[in-house]
Amino acid sequence: MDPGFKFGTQGPWPVANVIYGQKDGILESPVVAMSTDEGQNRWVATPDALYLLRPGDTTFKRFDAKDGLHVVGNPAHYCNDRQIPVDKRCAANEMWGGAVDPGITALAGGEKDEVFVGYAGARTDPIDCNNDGNGADWCDPLKHTGKIDRVKLNPDGTIQVDRMDLVANLHGGQYWHDRYVYRLAYDHLVHGKTLYAANEHGVTILFPDKFRMPNPGEWWDTAYSEWMGDHLHARVCFEKPCDNTDANQRMGEWRGLAIDANGDMWHAGKWSAGLITWAADPTTWWQRAGKAYKHAFGDPYGGPGSNNPPVFEVALEGHDVFLSAVSVCPDGKVWFGSLGVSDGVPYTIASYEDGKGFSYYLATALGLPDPAVKDLVCLQDGRLAIASFYGGLVLWDPATNTSTPVRASGGLIPSDQIESLELDRMASPPTLHVATDGGAAAIRALP
Repeated sequence: MDPGFKFGTQGPWPVANVIYGQKDGILESPVVAMSTDEGQNRWVATPDALYLLRPGDTTFKRFDAKDGLHVVGNPAHYCNDRQIPVDKRCAANEMWGGAVDPGITALAGGEKDEVFVGYAGARTDPIDCNNDGNGADWCDPLKHTGKIDRVKLNPDGTIQVDRMDLVANLHGGQYWHDRYVYRLAYDHLVHGKTLYAANEHGVTILFPDKFRMPNPGEWWDTAYSEWMGDHLHARVCFEKPCDNTDANQRMGEWRGLAIDANGDMWHAGKWSAGLITWAADPTTWWQRAGKAYKHAFGDPYGGPGSNNPPVFEVALEGHDVFLSAVSVCPDGKVWFGSLGVSDGVPYTIASYEDGKGFSYYLATALGLPDPAVKDLVCLQDGRLAIASFYGGLVLWDPATNTSTPVRASGGLIPSDQIESLELDRMASPPTLHVATDGGAAAIRALP
């Protein structure tokens, strides 16, 4: 699809810094995410609604449940795991699925006039429908909650909403482990038309251009396996190396996603992190087992000072590192942020270089008001934009060890309570998207 503008150019937006809020038509707070599609439409999400600002517009257009979004209160209808119209009867195995509180959790712009909306999901826990210890959750009435909506803008200004369910492919519909979408990432620059979802269990790859619903009489997973591969993840095990069983495995809460220059996917979660190589086929994505990873940190791991830590050096394998973000700089160095590491580890920022390993940093020494890192992204000039929970941002330069605070009082962001960051690298200069409790900011002229 024609992106509508040439990548690497200024694009339709001025090189200026803009704050968006209620005056621009955003009716609720907080803003949980901001993203841009390949036509440079700006999309913003609150927990209950999706907003669109097209180049040349002065006010956002709002979309919610009445427009087809599967936000809280507007669930999709399922009969034997097939989505059906909400008013159609289902004789058996009827279920409903959509967002649960807190609603919309993530956004990623796709092709021109396209955006992907991630939702919070829920589960009945513990549950093992086969009672065999393998975690089959096909009987869970909450298995269709959360997930993703693909939203496409129609010529008349309305939207088409396609619900993209997530399930472990080709396992007989037994495993619905991924429901809560923590983050979405769309590859605009390397392997186009590839979407990734970071969930509570694993990372899913999706090819939206191949999306289709199952044909009448067709096993629904046959259609799903053409466009979705779920679920892949690095793993560690609790206080010992992993073996060939599932016992004591730790993986999930993948809050961080970053696509590197090769189009491979870094993922960062509660217990560890890794780098998954791209796959052109969704079933290949998850069937490669260990061959999928260029890096899978944390297993085996023998404690501080040993090889292959789970990013931060906790006392033993399987202890929490609470990773919140991962980003890749133009020089190839990878940066991680943490909400706060267990075992008394004071560091919450780490960098990784092939052949050199990890280096660790105190967030407060880099200018953050407290240790917890809500999010971080690497900018094109090599600086890091590091977000705190309630103290705004800091722009830190690793080359000079200098920091520039970005606070609401300075006029660049609407609130110091940060929800998420995203860097749009399609245009030049790039745009830093900052979602906050009080609105959103698009920053193109960095201080």
